[in-house]
Amino acid sequence: LKNLQGRIPDDLGLLTALTFLRLSENELMAMIPPSLGRLTALKALALYNNTLNGTIPDDLGFLTELTYLGLNGNALTGTIPSSLGQLTALRALVLYLNELRGTIPDDLGRLTDLDYLGLNENALTGAIPSSLGRLTALTLLRVDNNFLTGTIPSSLGQLTALGSLVLDSNVLN
Repeated sequence: LKNLQGRIPDDLGLLTALTFLRLSENELMAMIPPSLGRLTALKALALYNNTLNGTIPDDLGFLTELTYLGLNGNALTGTIPSSLGQLTALRALVLYLNELRGTIPDDLGRLTDLDYLGLNENALTGAIPSSLGRLTALTLLRVDNNFLTGTIPSSLGQLTALGSLVLDSNVLN
C-alpha cells in the first residue's frame, strides 16, 4: 500500500491469521501499536521508511514466527527491547537510521539464525556485546555511526559466514 498517512490502527492486532504486513515507504506517524504483538502468525513485519516515533514495543517479542523485522528509516527512540531476543526464527533485524539509544542487548545473541543485523546510524552506546559472536549465520553486521565504545570482541572471530562487518564512526579502541 502506498500514500498512507496517519497512524497504524490498533485494530490491525485483531488480524491474528496475518503472515505478512508491509506498510513501508509511506507517511505513517506516531507510535507502533503494541497490539501488533498479537499477530503471532506473522513472518514479516516491514514498517521501514515512515515517520514512526516512540519506542519499539516490547510486545513485538511475542512474534516468534517472525523472520524479518524492518523498522529502519523512522524516528524511533528509546532502547532496543531485550524481548527481541525471543525472536529466534528471525533472519533479518533491520533497525538502522533511527534515534535508538542505550546499549545493544545481550539477548540478541540468541538469534542464531540471523543473517543480517543492521543497527547503524542510531545513538547506541556501550560496548559491542560478545554474545554477538554466537550469531554464526550472520553474513552482514552493521553497527557503524553510533557511539559504541570499548574493544571489538574477539568472539566476532567466530562469525565465519560474515561477508561484511561495518564498525566505523564509533569510539572503539
